[in-house]
Amino acid sequence: MDKIGEIEIRVVGKSGNLALSPDNYDIKHIASILQNVEDLLYPNNKKDRPLITYDIQEGSVKHIFKTPMQYIIGFSAILGQIQSSNSIDFLDLKTARAIENLQQLAQQKDFEFQFSTSVKKDVELAISSSTKFFRTENSWAD
Repeated sequence: MDKIGEIEIRVVGKSGNLALSPDNYDIKHIASILQNVEDLLYPNNKKDRPLITYDIQEGSVKHIFKTPMQYIIGFSAILGQIQSSNSIDFLDLKTARAIENLQQLAQQKDFEFQFSTSVKKDVELAISSSTKFFRTENSWAD
């Protein structure tokens, strides 16, 4: 049996005048998180990917994902590289798009997404309305 690790994505913000909680967090945002996490963890071979389980908890809104530890370690390294380089240009296309989708949601709704893993309990990456995690445009010249 594989050792299981966790990814936590804590969403901080407001829904109207109320602080976010699972009771006032719209289902379309949950669907977006679910799709983007799958692309972050397994951007290529989704057919043969390991099981990902999900739980939503209080504490603003905490999305908890469980999957084999090997993938959590790799994801933790990716988060650290994004944080240190302040760039997503090195990521493969689906992973970069997933980060961009969360960046757009953060800007639209003034949410902050705080990523942590069972590798490091501290916040490894934060995406908010003030961060700019978008791919740079490739310039083509003749």
